[in-house]
Amino acid sequence: MARSGLSGLPPKRPVETALTYLPGVSRAHARAILDRARIDPETRTDDLDELQLDLLRRLLRGDEERDEQGTAADGNEAPEPWLAGNGVAFAPYLDRVRDMLQRYLVVLRPWERSTDDPTRNPLPAGAVASLDGTALRVLRGEAMDAERLAFVGRCEGRLQRRYDSFELVSDGARRFDELRAVFGLSDLECDLLWVLLAPELVPEFLWLYRALFRDTTRAAWGEDFLLHAVDPFATRHDAALSALGATATLQRYGLLRLGADEVVAPRRFRVAPFVTGFLLGLPVQLDDLPGALWHRAPGESESTSAMPLEETTRTAIRRGFRGRRRFLIQGPARAGALRLAREAQAMFGEGLLEVRLGVLLEAGGPARIGHVLGRARLARAGVFFSEVEAMDRGDHGAERLAGLVRLLEGETTTMWLHSRGEIKTEEERISPRVHLALLRDLGAIELPTAMPSQETRADLWRERLESRMAEAELSAALPIATVYRFGVDEIDLAVNLADARARQRNAKKPVVAVGDIEHAARQVASSRLQGLASRVHVRGTWATTILLPETKEILQEMVAFGRQAGHVLDELGYGRTMGYGRALTALFSGPSGTGKTLCAGLVARDLGLELFRVDLANVVSKYIGETEERLSKLFDASEEAGVALLFDEADSLFAKRTDVQSSVDRYANLEVNYLLQRLEEHDGVVILTSNHPDSIDSAFLRRIRFKPAFPAPDVDERERLWRVMIPPDAPQEAELKFRYLAEDYELTGGQVQNAVLRAAVWAAEAGKPLSHALLGRAAEREYKDMGRVVREYPEDEESVPVPPKG
Repeated sequence: MARSGLSGLPPKRPVETALTYLPGVSRAHARAILDRARIDPETRTDDLDELQLDLLRRLLRGDEERDEQGTAADGNEAPEPWLAGNGVAFAPYLDRVRDMLQRYLVVLRPWERSTDDPTRNPLPAGAVASLDGTALRVLRGEAMDAERLAFVGRCEGRLQRRYDSFELVSDGARRFDELRAVFGLSDLECDLLWVLLAPELVPEFLWLYRALFRDTTRAAWGEDFLLHAVDPFATRHDAALSALGATATLQRYGLLRLGADEVVAPRRFRVAPFVTGFLLGLPVQLDDLPGALWHRAPGESESTSAMPLEETTRTAIRRGFRGRRRFLIQGPARAGALRLAREAQAMFGEGLLEVRLGVLLEAGGPARIGHVLGRARLARAGVFFSEVEAMDRGDHGAERLAGLVRLLEGETTTMWLHSRGEIKTEEERISPRVHLALLRDLGAIELPTAMPSQETRADLWRERLESRMAEAELSAALPIATVYRFGVDEIDLAVNLADARARQRNAKKPVVAVGDIEHAARQVASSRLQGLASRVHVRGTWATTILLPETKEILQEMVAFGRQAGHVLDELGYGRTMGYGRALTALFSGPSGTGKTLCAGLVARDLGLELFRVDLANVVSKYIGETEERLSKLFDASEEAGVALLFDEADSLFAKRTDVQSSVDRYANLEVNYLLQRLEEHDGVVILTSNHPDSIDSAFLRRIRFKPAFPAPDVDERERLWRVMIPPDAPQEAELKFRYLAEDYELTGGQVQNAVLRAAVWAAEAGKPLSHALLGRAAEREYKDMGRVVREYPEDEESVPVPPKG
């Protein structure tokens, strides 16, 4: 008999059994055909109508043609919508859900008494009688009637099949088998999961569930429904109840989530969206995990040179991967901890999931850690936990730490736990009990890291730039780049940024220039300061700077200290006897325009540092504690970036402490005390400028190493200032009488500069060389702007151009 012929089907047999009499039709094949045709396998062949028989013929004929040609004969998809989609991809699992639901309905009949209101979803005919009959049967302790027992027995027989015996005929089925293996799910846990997956994957099941409960808005399903669906006779009640527990696999790893009304008993559950997405072939999502981020492997266009590691670090990593695969990395945030973890995971073909532990714990509590581990397991990735200092933060820190340790200690996922190491503020420093728990209880291998030295930075820059720059350009760029205390990630970022700028000029043959490196490095360094400071551009030189000899000597001593302090304190051992910090601190005092900012920039330049002026408007806050927080970020960022800080008009921030007469005074004094502490601990260059040094707190003055004075210039210094401000090759008269200008006008260097520039503009406008008369008029204008009395300055000759008035 041909497969497509149905006239010879044996009568009075279940159609599933009858189809197996056809050549080449197995029982599994018969079940699949009946599922696609939406025909109950228990239907008798005598009860099939013509439409059902015709559909079975077409399905059998289509399968036969596909077997012969590999595709449908007409090359088109079947017109029936139920012959494709999730219902087919997950057919064996959905059949199992159907069996569980049928058994649930037959055994328990969850109908309620009908209402007199016809708009309130009246019950099916006979529902009340069925409820009464079921109640009487339970009260009498009687078994179900024979027909119902036979039906339930058939369902039970089909449900005896184990999940590892399912044929993986679709991508969806293979993905679920992977999910089952990754989390080690039992058949009972798979049943619970599929009862909740069915309405998420197939709309028909969603509306079936809603019809059962007569609630067209419900999206989460009660605990009692789940327990009764998988175990209506309570033969495995303890195991089923345990599988839904908070510490069991399904909830521990976030495969199930509680519904919005979780406070209502019994609890309601639904499948987490990332599970459904994974079964449908989507990437593992992190939308519900604040502070979590996937890290992709570096692209071909990025610099991918390996991170330089000490041999002791390499040995420790190898030992850790042979053991429990847990690592504690201590070091600055930009010392390459994340890069180290990414490269180690890539060696094993695994990705990395970064998690800001403080953000995650604040948003969802310790339970979210298990959800993170679940995503990492499913994506075959390691987890990089930053901010491990937050593990015991808060009023109940010890209890939370103990809970987190219990949660993590049995895990097999590779974990990288990062602590920033020596942090200046107590709330950001890893506590001894966290440190002990990570090393002893979790068995983490400690991997100390540090920012690369200047020599190592030079090697890293050269390695990444030698293929992008000419040798002459590279030699000029290295001194500029290596002054920034960048980690390997920041060097790569700056190199890629410089390369992108070069491609803007020439996309086919990009060549990185020195200016690209300088701009990129400055941009990366500035990003650390987060709008709290801005770069100071210094264009002068020591040759054009007029200073008192003792002032110049102090500035030269500052440069020498900055160059030799590390050698003297560390290598020669003087640091062991010093009572407080190693910062290069200085107070430049004097009136405005005397060159304080210029000299600060020149000192920073000689030390190979960039100078950043602190924006006090963005640092000082009226809210309690916020000023200290911003100052902490400022000092930390300046140390890590290797930049010098300039506090202009420092009187407003470093003012003398006052007697406490109100809460305002108390908090103001706290800010001053915090600044004192940070200055003692700072490892960098801090320069303060002030017009009124007497108003600065004496405690600050004691801790400042250098105090050069910048008084207003005397006559001789003013004469030199007038001379050096005018370029030798600029158009000018033979005699400009600088001595007269110096004697007549008591101007500072900044004011002399303004006067010279103003006179030069007037001369250029008139098309004549710079003259003594124009310089005198410009000096008069500076005096007027200062509000000082102006003497009439005689004109030397009538041909002198008169500048505009007003």
